[in-house]
Parts: sequence; structure tokens; C-alpha cells
Amino acid sequence: MKTALITGANRGIGLEFVRQLKEIGYYILGTCRHPEAASELNTLADEVFQLDVTDDDDIAALKQKLNNRPVDLLVNNAGISGEQGVTVGNIDRDNFIHVFNVNCIGVVKLSDALLPNLQASIDKNILVISSRMGSISDNDKGRSYAYRASKSALNSAMRSFAIDVKDNGVKVMLIHPGWVKTAMGGVDAVVDVQTSVAGMLTQAEQYLSESHAEALRRFDGDVIAW
Repeated sequence: MKTALITGANRGIGLEFVRQLKEIGYYILGTCRHPEAASELNTLADEVFQLDVTDDDDIAALKQKLNNRPVDLLVNNAGISGEQGVTVGNIDRDNFIHVFNVNCIGVVKLSDALLPNLQASIDKNILVISSRMGSISDNDKGRSYAYRASKSALNSAMRSFAIDVKDNGVKVMLIHPGWVKTAMGGVDAVVDVQTSVAGMLTQAEQYLSESHAEALRRFDGDVIAW
């Protein structure tokens, strides 16, 4: 049985990854900041771990608990939008740093920490939930400086990471989930979470085995310009 570890697994896209990966036979390791409050995750996942991706002690504790157990698929899903209305005249340094810490640095640090677990597995796959809003050339609406910049940085950092771990057999894929009907996506979002995750898993099945984060793919099969 293959093992998948999903961050931010207690709700939205992360919880749907838990459901759909469980259905196709994965052993599920779910992580979130407050496992004691994640009743649905505790019901669905095989094991649940406490993890704040911005806390290096949490990352070290997770690494120790896993104890080099193989992880075939790491789904770096945990992320935040940060404060709303980040634009001219409303730029808060602490918010900017926090969004970067969660959306970019946390992903890189966790992926690095779990490299031994990935290398011990059969598939050695990392799926990174990025965003179209990280595209510089696709930005025609402005605003959302912190979120956009954090996703651009995530794409850049994980592309370099993918190149550095390529010779170890580890693959990395960047994917945009769409504008999804979740707490983060809001009521105006156009894609339901089941369709988004099913699409991302279809794209991963087709491309992840040969991917080194050389493109930002969409859940529905298109490629988004950098």
C-alpha cells in the first residue's frame, strides 16, 4: 500500500485529497494545526499529526515520528490568503512575511525535511498546490500583493528544489487547483472541491512521474504561463 501525506488536511482541498486518495487505496497521513478539532479528518485518515508548517519544531517532530517511513506522495496543500485588500496604501509588513512563511518557506522546509521519507518510497512524488495568481504574465487585475508574491516565490523555489533532487529520483509538480468553493475561495468561486481534486489527481497521474516543476499546470489540463 502506498502512503500519502497531506498538509492542511482538515478542510477544503486538503480534506478532499484525503477522501479521494483513500478511495484509490492510499494509506493516509493527514496533518493540520489542531488535530483535536479535526473530527472529519480523524475519521477519514489512517493517522493524523499536528503540524504548523511555519514551526521548525513541528516539522522536526513530524520527521522524528515518521522515522524514515516511506512517503510515496507528499501533497503540500497548506496555505493562506492572508489579509484582504492588500494593495496601494494597505501594505502590512507582518502580513506579507506571514503569508510568505506559510505559502513558500513552509513548503520548502517540509519538502526538504521529508526527503529521506520520499527517497525511501516507490514513487517519490511531491505535489505542490500553487496558484494561477503566482503567474506574473497572467496578472491583469493587480492587488493581492502578498498572496501573489508568495505563490510566485513558491513556484521559483520549488523549481530549484526539483532540479536539486532530480538525481535522487524525486519528482515535483506545481498545480493550480482552480478557483475553488472553499472557505478560502469564497462564495463566488466557480469550481467545486471534488472536481478540483479529481482533476489535480488526473493531471498528477499523467505528468508527475516525469515532472520537475518545469511548468505550472491547471487542474483541468492547461499550462499557465509564468
